[in-house]
Amino acid sequence: MVALFYSYTLIRDPASVARRILDFASTLSPAEVTGKIRLAREGINATAAASDATTMNAFLSFLEREPDLELALDGVDYKLEPGCAHCFETLSVRVVDELCPFGEVNLGVDGECVQSLTPEEWAAEVRSRDTTKSRLLDVRNFYESRLGHFFGSTCAPIRRFSQFKEWLARDGVLEREIKDKDLYIFCTGGVRCEKVATYLTTRLPEGSRPRTVRKLAGGIVAYAKSGINERDGLFKGSNYVFDARGSTPVGQDLPSTSWCDGCGDASGRISKCVGKSCHVILIACERCGDTVYCCTSCRDQTERARLDEDNFRRRACECDSFESRERRLRPAQQ
Repeated sequence: MVALFYSYTLIRDPASVARRILDFASTLSPAEVTGKIRLAREGINATAAASDATTMNAFLSFLEREPDLELALDGVDYKLEPGCAHCFETLSVRVVDELCPFGEVNLGVDGECVQSLTPEEWAAEVRSRDTTKSRLLDVRNFYESRLGHFFGSTCAPIRRFSQFKEWLARDGVLEREIKDKDLYIFCTGGVRCEKVATYLTTRLPEGSRPRTVRKLAGGIVAYAKSGINERDGLFKGSNYVFDARGSTPVGQDLPSTSWCDGCGDASGRISKCVGKSCHVILIACERCGDTVYCCTSCRDQTERARLDEDNFRRRACECDSFESRERRLRPAQQ
């Protein structure tokens, strides 16, 4: 079983909480609980995986009894999905400055900035919205959006969440996508949406802010669990997840929204550039397999490295750019 959850609330001593979580996990059998837990003074963000439901319930009960997390987890939405402890190699518990690195440590989260919509409310409003006055905005990384997103979305061409503000600053983006718009924003579980909503409504200049901001409560994970997509089909493709599963379905037999970086055929198979020391996440169909380069620069650098390994120094390739990510977000290779 896999549990995805977060809570923005003050944690006075996240380091001591991290130690106690690891101490408790050590009392369980090896690898019974794995996952990624991030603690900050602003709250907790976690994906935990357990060998069975009993172990997961014991782990979540421990967290709820932890004095510094008691308020944080009061009424929290544990989004439970099929999976097992093998979804992660270990249990990683770290103290960080921000639950999701956004580059705004003192931003906080203002609950007044965003209206949360249940999956049912979200589907109804997204279907009936005025597309000339509103935007459906995916605030995840581009490789997540490639695998799947709501039909009609504007997908941010970012590789890291911290690049979101840089994208907003590009020519025309604020005017076209944000200013005076009714925004509908979504992410995997909701944690990134709250940061974005607060930033857009409190940090942007007065004349550039959206008119309203609404978010999908519980994110794509909650939407998939609700079963609504089985009848409305608003979400296309699958949901990217940061564990060994790679992606999870949002409905049955949904067509892929992405295409293979090797041959251009429709595919939702996740891969990585095979270039030396390159970490660009790609889509590669079964036929192309794990043999695809992100660009000719990466291929050329890798071939030179084979001839002179000792003197290899990787240079940035053309793919770490907004233009490259925008190209990969298009529905078909162009």
